[in-house]
Amino acid sequence: MLRKIALLSTLVLCACEPYASPAPNIVSIEPEEVVSGETATVSLRLDAPLPVKVDYGHGTATVLTPTLRIGGQEVTITRVEQDGTLLASVPGSLSAGPQEVRLELGDGSESVSEQGLTVLPLPPEMAPWNADGGPVDPAPGNGGDKLPLVTGLSIDPIPEQVRGVPFFITLRAEGPEAALFEGQVQLSTNKGRVSPNLSRSFSQGVRQEQVVLDKQGGNVVLTVRVGTQLIAQSNPFKVSMP
Repeated sequence: MLRKIALLSTLVLCACEPYASPAPNIVSIEPEEVVSGETATVSLRLDAPLPVKVDYGHGTATVLTPTLRIGGQEVTITRVEQDGTLLASVPGSLSAGPQEVRLELGDGSESVSEQGLTVLPLPPEMAPWNADGGPVDPAPGNGGDKLPLVTGLSIDPIPEQVRGVPFFITLRAEGPEAALFEGQVQLSTNKGRVSPNLSRSFSQGVRQEQVVLDKQGGNVVLTVRVGTQLIAQSNPFKVSMP
């Protein structure tokens, strides 16, 4: 009898007081790498739809409004999907380095992904060369310094790869003076993380770089950057499980 009374009391309490399920967990974030100074859109996949606050006394049900913070900074949620996916606009003002991703709900519950997003530093700029095609003379007043005429970058086709297994990619500078380019490029990916994020120096406009990816999936794309103007992407390729 006491057990029945306790159960009845619980049901009455639930019927009178508003109820909301806990915050869903953050399952994945894509991309996991963005570049400092650039606005980007990220997708957060949750393990459940956003909870609904049910007020049985008033007969209402309201979806709890989420707040998303990255690195402690509130970012704009641009879209909420029914399957528990959020699209958010990440500002270019975030500091470089790993950032905490925190989803907060109006009832005080939250879900946290520590170091869920990595903000890469600004890509390296094109290094100047002198009129002879050699390194810049640091002495003031030498004159004739210029940037090599490089108009673009490219990545040779990448076949299917395996997660965690290093592989080589071939990077090429393009343009009338592409062979003079001996700088470095920044590397990033749209799924998981790529290592390293900064290539070694090119030689005569070409670089074969060994990289490794930490996440499997389809339609993986690598992006390379020099400064803010020279950007190239690879073909989409598949990364399989070991």
